Amino acid sequence: MSINKLLLTPNEQIALKEAKKLLKSKFPVQELMVFGSVARGKATEESDLDLLVITRRPVSHVEKHAMSDLVFEINLSNGTNISILVVDRDTWKTGLWSVLPLYQEVVRDGISL
Repeated sequence: MSINKLLLTPNEQIALKEAKKLLKSKFPVQELMVFGSVARGKATEESDLDLLVITRRPVSHVEKHAMSDLVFEINLSNGTNISILVVDRDTWKTGLWSVLPLYQEVVRDGISL
């Protein structure tokens, strides 16, 4: 499924575009992927919008908090509920994440922005 086929509200579309632009310009972001119920087309009104942030290198806790703060501000200004998971590409591909069910879910259902 492509990002254009997701059932997103106009505010969610705006928030995702803003998050993509700001995260990629301020941090070493390699890829952003929507996953979870939104990616599967099974989101409800109560669902959050799960966003995997894959970075080119490991990032510090300070950088992760800065990313979360940025997305929090985007959520506030758009009335959205984007939740981020930040993982560096090497850990995502070969570390503990690669053997977890979430990894398989993202590989199967994730939609790249």
